[in-house]
Amino acid sequence: MLYERWTGILDKRRHDLALRHPDLADGWTFDQLDQEAQKIVLPESGPIVANGDDPLFIPTVLAAWAKRRPVLIQEQKKQVPMEIHTDLPNDIALIKQSCGASGIERSLFYGETRLLAEGMRNIHALESLGMTSDCRSLGAISLAHSYGFGCLVLPLLLAGIPLDVLSGPLPMFVQQGLDRGPEKSFFLPGVPALWKTWWLTKILHHPSIRIAVSAGAPLSLELEQGIWNDTGLKVHNFYGTGETGAVTCDFTNEPRTETSLLGTILPGIDVKTDADQRIYVKTDATARFADRLLTPDEFTEPYYRTMDIGEVRGNELHWHTHTGEAINVAGRKVSPAKIERACLSLTGVTNAKVTSQRSRDFERFEEVKVAVQLEPECDLKALKHHAAEILDSWEMPRHWELLPD
Repeated sequence: MLYERWTGILDKRRHDLALRHPDLADGWTFDQLDQEAQKIVLPESGPIVANGDDPLFIPTVLAAWAKRRPVLIQEQKKQVPMEIHTDLPNDIALIKQSCGASGIERSLFYGETRLLAEGMRNIHALESLGMTSDCRSLGAISLAHSYGFGCLVLPLLLAGIPLDVLSGPLPMFVQQGLDRGPEKSFFLPGVPALWKTWWLTKILHHPSIRIAVSAGAPLSLELEQGIWNDTGLKVHNFYGTGETGAVTCDFTNEPRTETSLLGTILPGIDVKTDADQRIYVKTDATARFADRLLTPDEFTEPYYRTMDIGEVRGNELHWHTHTGEAINVAGRKVSPAKIERACLSLTGVTNAKVTSQRSRDFERFEEVKVAVQLEPECDLKALKHHAAEILDSWEMPRHWELLPD
């Protein structure tokens, strides 16, 4: 189903430039992208691992889909996939491993039909925002993160929207991407912390940005209005979860007037709240189930029980706060348990308590704080170095506290 969709795109756009990547001198056309996928030798059993920091990430996804094999996406080669404790149905096309808002590290499984539904919903939202055949996507965010995979990779493979992967989110790389080639129309997704940085460094004045979308963390009215006043660029607020895919989008052409407004509920999605204002989402793109699931009422058919608190007003969804254990650091969910394990794995660390702290920078949203108890032969400098070797940069605690013996 997914690969057949791709072959239809391939027939129409075979010789068009599909993918630019920092590690590819001239990029790949749609035909070359398909040829690279055909060269990949897949292991005989188990999920196919695709690493987001590998130029073969997208060809690997294609190769897995062509053989009806599940592909497990992870952000970096250095990561070790979590063990999967359950048998997989034959139609599983995608596996994500993330703590999500729950804070529980686990695997999420998506069938072909559900993944196609997510992709087509994202594509429809982009078209409603002004995406046309002459647009390209700029990939400053991770392709293997739920947000990046849904709004960059799926539109490329299921709708033929070309993608330029950048070396990173730094303003200089975004500027280079906007200046490259004859294209004058780009879709740029980011998180609020990135939008603030891009705004302050003046690259949002670039006339080639056609569609700007923010997701992953709350977008403040001050930032949205500031960008609008300075550049005339409307940043569209976008909301979804890793478990359900896209839920809402702000399709308006001018800045919001309420911080709580997430946007309009997308077609085909039903949202409700319970007596505690917990948000429930019913969609055909929800993950089939989760491995190592510790909250069984989270996946309660037909609704998915999110970790967010809010309210539905007509066809609008408003957000107030979240209740999950995960720490939201600039749009990335961090597992307290993972940080605790990293700290305790160093000899001499006898206790570690991980909590969140609201950031003074609203766009960063939360920061990681850890209080540790150390034996005399262990010091905080050694612990920080040890943790940095295990954790990704966004997972590293910003605040450290020594507990008394």
